[in-house]
Amino acid sequence: MFPKSFADYEERPYGILFYNTTNKASYDSNHAVIFRDRIDDLSKTLKDVIAFYAEKEIRPTIYQSTLDSGYFGEIKKELALAGFDSWMEEQRFMVLMEENTIAPNENLVVRKIEKWDDSFVQIFMEAEEPWEIEVVRRALCNPDTAFWVVYFDEKPIGFLYCLVDGNICRGNYVLVSKQHRNVGAGRTLTYHYVRWCKEQGIRTVFHWPDGEHPEKIYYDAGFRYVETISAGRAVYIE
Repeated sequence: MFPKSFADYEERPYGILFYNTTNKASYDSNHAVIFRDRIDDLSKTLKDVIAFYAEKEIRPTIYQSTLDSGYFGEIKKELALAGFDSWMEEQRFMVLMEENTIAPNENLVVRKIEKWDDSFVQIFMEAEEPWEIEVVRRALCNPDTAFWVVYFDEKPIGFLYCLVDGNICRGNYVLVSKQHRNVGAGRTLTYHYVRWCKEQGIRTVFHWPDGEHPEKIYYDAGFRYVETISAGRAVYIE
């Protein structure tokens, strides 16, 4: 599971507890993933999740496993009784199937990066997502992470990174500075990323696009919609 590339974790019979006590604002770094078929006593499971994160002074958050589409809708009452506010999110799943038709912006330079550089911090600050700094910094320590930065006049203005596991690649995150959006930075990053995946002979490349605009970019890069999954989220409010 991709948070293992940037967070600490403990495994339980019912799932996995991800955490990073130095980056408590990051939901992706601090959440439990529970699996329906591994839970014998839901009430006991929820209490264990709450106790684990409370001890670390982190707000308990739970993600539904992607294998259990719709599960949090079924247990919404039980989650509420345990003190969680829960909701469902429709996530569209796309897989690389066709040719990459993106025309990259030739005024932008994209470089594949192997290690962190503090100049990247300005991307996060200008995008108003500082909590992702530690996520990406730690992800770059994982040899399975592939990371690209796009530059304009030698200034880093955006990045894209993915996680590779053998012949499978998951696109994890794209972020562009708000001051440099609408210049094709995201499209140019995606172009180079897809080209690299094909050069590496990676057979399966997939994404969960966050909205219509990124979905259009991925479509132009050759990704095609496969299915929609009802993902569940729950945050402790008591």
